[in-house]
Amino acid sequence: MIKALLFLLLATLSPFAQTRAPLGFPTKVTDLYIPGSKIEIIPRTNNESSLVIRMLEIKPAADGFRYDLEIYALDPGTHRIADFLRYADDRTPVKNVDATFEVTTIHPLDTLPKPSDPEPVEPAKLGGYKTVIILLGILWALVFLAILFYRKKQVADFVAENPPPTLHEKLQVLVSAASQGELTDQEQANLERLILGHWKRKIPEIGSLPPARALVELRNHPEASPLILKLEEWLHAPNPDLSREEILPLLRPYAEDS
Repeated sequence: MIKALLFLLLATLSPFAQTRAPLGFPTKVTDLYIPGSKIEIIPRTNNESSLVIRMLEIKPAADGFRYDLEIYALDPGTHRIADFLRYADDRTPVKNVDATFEVTTIHPLDTLPKPSDPEPVEPAKLGGYKTVIILLGILWALVFLAILFYRKKQVADFVAENPPPTLHEKLQVLVSAASQGELTDQEQANLERLILGHWKRKIPEIGSLPPARALVELRNHPEASPLILKLEEWLHAPNPDLSREEILPLLRPYAEDS
């Protein structure tokens, strides 16, 4: 009689008299006191069982045992855990345990406070794009001008370091080739053009004459005739042994036009 009263008191004070869990979530029940011999879980013979129970640990206690169970609910509602247990020795049902397992359809996330709607924020104004484009354009123009100025300076420096040959220098090359009979037709025409151009600037009277007539007039000119006559001579009888010192006196009238 005293043992029965003690059991009823323990069952009343047990924190596991009722366990609650959401549907589909496994839940542990620990230290569930059941008097008598060891119990076992009634095997599931079909798929209609409302609870799936797994034994985790069995701990001896006064006149019985304490059990740690894992329970998985398949149906919502309140279920008596003892309905799914039996004593292992004689397979009789457990009747003196009133622990229940309540299964709710409320998901744990449903109990969390809903986030409030964010305060409307006015988007930042897009600006500065036009300014950036203008600055990039100015920068590109400055770079282009710098490159152009640098290229022009390079050309100017090259010209300053390498000035074009003077009339006197051009005639030296052509006359030397003529004296050795190595003058091509193109070079001969160029030589005649240079000589006529020089004397047409010096003697305006022959400026309007055809090239052939102008050369005839220059044969009688005291300054122009020495070179012209020598050129005619070399066309028929080149002189390969003629030195530069012998040619320079013939070019003296052309030095002042360089």
